[in-house]
Amino acid sequence: MQRLFNFISIFICFVVVLKSNRLLSQDLPTFSFVESQSVGLTSTPYEKYGVAVADFDRNGYPDLCCTRWQGPGFSRIYMNQGGTFSDITAQTPMEQIESAEEGQRTYTPLWVDFDNDGDKDLCFSTISTFHLLRNDDNIFTEISQEVGFVSYKPGGFIMEWDVHPGSWADYDLDGDLDFAATQLSNPSIYLLRNDDGHFTDVAAEAGLGDTPMTQSWSLTFEDVDLDGDADLFSKNTFYFNENGFFTDASQTVGISDEIVTNYREMFDYDNDGDLDYVKVHSDVTEEPTIQLWENRDGAFVDVSEDAGLGFYYDPTRAISIGDFDNDGDQDVLVQSNILGNYDMLLLNEEVEPGVRVFADVSNYVGLTITGDRKGHAFIDYNMDGFLDSYTSSAELSHILYHNDGNGNNWIGLILEGTTSNRDAIGCLVTLHMGDQIQIRTKKCGNHVANQENPYIHFGLGQATEIDSLVIRWPLGIKQVFTNLTINEYHNINESDVTSVHPANRSATPASVTLDQNYPNPFNPATNIRFSLNEAGSVKVSIYNLNGQEVAALVDQCLKSGVHTLTWDASNMPSGIYVYRLHANGVVLSKKLMLLK
Repeated sequence: MQRLFNFISIFICFVVVLKSNRLLSQDLPTFSFVESQSVGLTSTPYEKYGVAVADFDRNGYPDLCCTRWQGPGFSRIYMNQGGTFSDITAQTPMEQIESAEEGQRTYTPLWVDFDNDGDKDLCFSTISTFHLLRNDDNIFTEISQEVGFVSYKPGGFIMEWDVHPGSWADYDLDGDLDFAATQLSNPSIYLLRNDDGHFTDVAAEAGLGDTPMTQSWSLTFEDVDLDGDADLFSKNTFYFNENGFFTDASQTVGISDEIVTNYREMFDYDNDGDLDYVKVHSDVTEEPTIQLWENRDGAFVDVSEDAGLGFYYDPTRAISIGDFDNDGDQDVLVQSNILGNYDMLLLNEEVEPGVRVFADVSNYVGLTITGDRKGHAFIDYNMDGFLDSYTSSAELSHILYHNDGNGNNWIGLILEGTTSNRDAIGCLVTLHMGDQIQIRTKKCGNHVANQENPYIHFGLGQATEIDSLVIRWPLGIKQVFTNLTINEYHNINESDVTSVHPANRSATPASVTLDQNYPNPFNPATNIRFSLNEAGSVKVSIYNLNGQEVAALVDQCLKSGVHTLTWDASNMPSGIYVYRLHANGVVLSKKLMLLK
């Protein structure tokens, strides 16, 4: 009790400091409301639910999709050209899709490069159907049926199928992105494995055939335990991924169901190098609506009251995470629209060593517009290094606030995978600065109404340099950068080198196998995966069609398990090649195609 009293006292002192403007004048930037028409955001007078942000045209500026929830009209797609948007919805089948399913709602848009061709495609659902729109030079085509990106109607009398896009990640570490989604009337979630651009539902064989996750609209891939593979979590349910098989870890992590919600996030709120958990209530309640769970050696502990979050009672419609004041820790925006109140921008501050509290600074920084609001994202729409605020709105169509900034420094990363998935989903980025660390993860799909800022963003406070920045790519390659210039975004590609990735943590395979390379055709790099039933001498080589060896990828003793090689063929001509595995008395070969 004394500890709680001390924390509450600190929190009250923190609020007094805010109100005296001593902190505000030094650290907090303000937000300026941007007239939608002035930046090309056209009128969309319908109720919305969700916003997705990505640079789908690869020009270095984040683009938008805002989704029609109900009412006349159709969802809109906006291309960002240097801070000014253009409505390119006519280059998509959105109007035709939503008109054909009149009266149905559209859920959770997600931008994703599912085919690893370098541009972002778009997925979303209506109540009963998944949709996948392939992007070819900013012209979008519906391809759902032809690639198996489909839902199905469960048995019984079902009026609404209630399918909800969840998240994308490379759960099986084969270099492409797979898809997870829920269906409220279906005891099994969807786990659509991506096999060379065609999707197969493998939920049952991956341990997800009958799961309480189906009772949630919200499903997210996140490497919760930071062990290098994509886990899954929903409201209060956590499934840990071990070599592509998911096991219920909900009791292990210890997060309860005190608040039932679709709006929750994982982030390192206390900068100690692991992921903590925040969730907010979406209904009117007499209990506090925000809970913060601190990660302590893999078990989560409720620290809501200690962090000053036991005083908020507003029901919510979205939650966003970002360092809006660039001071080196991440803040929380909670969208509060049901009772007509302001959104809550919860400033994260370390008020003394090891003691952090949150306080609502919305009124101090200018977030004062109310009305119907469902879906929020932090988005640096003009790429000046300060996170702006975008909300989809019924009455105002769009609520865009420009972050006017302060004197704090920052650094940003635009990541692209080469051997890993092009979107770099699953990356873990660690920034070192003196005795301080910050971590960020890259994911696709935050919760039921959000896909957030697509770039890795760190606030640095008054620091003028960083010591190092470490990127762990999804397939295990690590890159370390030093002497990076601050106050700019850096384009970073995964190492284009031939390498052997660590063996998977799988059970011993029953035999020696050789998988088809991915991608195929490829340019310039491709992945070759094989499995060994026992340790032994292994050789993998590449041959041209004349039988000449052109590359030796590995010739050494390897442990049993699953291994992945990467062949960088930058110096080779286009053509068909043969890759051959010699292991444990077995010789296996397959063809691959280099297409430049």
